[in-house]
Amino acid sequence: MAAIDLLFDHKSDSERLHQVLLSVLLLRSRLLERVLGVPGLQALDFDWEPERRLYDLAFTVQDPSGGIDRVLVELKVDSGLEQEQFERQLAHLRDKAPKSRLVYLVLGLSAITVTEPRLTQWSAKLLPPREPTAPPLWFRCDAAELSQYLADPELLSGLDQASRRDVRDLASAYRDALQSLSDRTRRFATTPPARWRDPDFYGFFADCRSRDDIGHMRTANISYEANPKSGFIACNWLWTPISPGEPLRLYLQLENAKLCLKLKVPEEQKSQRRQLWIAAQAALRTLAPKPSIELVESNYHNGVHMTFAAVPDVFASGQLDLNLFKAQVTAAEAVLTKLAEKLKPAP
Repeated sequence: MAAIDLLFDHKSDSERLHQVLLSVLLLRSRLLERVLGVPGLQALDFDWEPERRLYDLAFTVQDPSGGIDRVLVELKVDSGLEQEQFERQLAHLRDKAPKSRLVYLVLGLSAITVTEPRLTQWSAKLLPPREPTAPPLWFRCDAAELSQYLADPELLSGLDQASRRDVRDLASAYRDALQSLSDRTRRFATTPPARWRDPDFYGFFADCRSRDDIGHMRTANISYEANPKSGFIACNWLWTPISPGEPLRLYLQLENAKLCLKLKVPEEQKSQRRQLWIAAQAALRTLAPKPSIELVESNYHNGVHMTFAAVPDVFASGQLDLNLFKAQVTAAEAVLTKLAEKLKPAP
C-alpha cells in the first residue's frame, strides 16, 4: 500500500483520488450498509458522474427490503456545497428517482462547512413534511464516521480471504489519509495566530462552534469567501432582523482575525444601502454606555453584505487568549443587539 500512501502524501485533498478509493471501498465492502443503516444493503456496480454529472458516483444496490435500488454519492473534500446544487440534487431524487438515496461524504474542511443542520434547513424548504417513520432521502457522513466504519472488521464479512486482505489494507491506508486531513484543523491550539493558515482558522472557528460558552457561536456558519484580495475564512452568527419579514439584518462575522459588524441589504432594497449603512454607524456612535471593545468604522462599499465597523484583529496580543476572545465576542454581541433595537422602525 506504499503507492497509495505516496499518492495521498502528494495530494491528500484531491477529490478524484478520494473518488477512486471510495468507489472500491463502497463497492467491495459493507460500507454503504453502514452509512445508510440498512441491513443487508449490497452494492452491485457503480457509475462515474451519473445523471449528466449531477452527482459524483452512483451505485446500483440490492436491498433485501426492496426499498432502495440506487445510491447516489456527492463527495466534498475541502470544498463547499452551495444551496443551489443541493436543491438540484434533491429535486432530482424527489421527482425522478424515488427509490434512490443520496449520500454526502464530507471530508477534510468540508466536514466543517457542510453541516447536518444546514442540510436539514435546506431540505425542509424543498421537501414536504415526512412521517417520523419514513426513511430519510439523504445522508451525511464525515471523516470521523467514515473512519469508524472502516475500522469495523465486520465490514469485510462475505469476502474471500485474498479480497478481504486487499480491501482491509486499502481501508487501513485510507483511514490514515482521513486522519491526516483532519489533523490540519487541530494545530491552531499550538500555533500563534499570526502564523495561522486557512485550516487553522477553520479549526478554531469549528472549535468555538462546538462550545457552549462563547456567546451564540454554536449557531455559526463557516465558509470560505472569495474576494479580489484572495479571500478569507468566514464565521458568521447572530443574524438579527431590523425590519419586518427579516429582509434587513445585522450579524457578526469573523473574517480570519477581523471581527466585523455587518449589515445585509438584499438587491430589492439596494437603493437604501448607503442610508442604512450611515444609520448603523450613527447608531454605533451614540451607544451608551460606550462599548467595551474598540470598534473601527469601515469605509462604505456597496453590496448585499456590508461591514460598517470592526475589531481589526481579535488576536492583537499575538497569543490565543481564549478568555479575551470570549470577552470580545460577548461585547460585540451586546453591541449588535443594542444597534438592532435602535435601527428597527418605530411600531
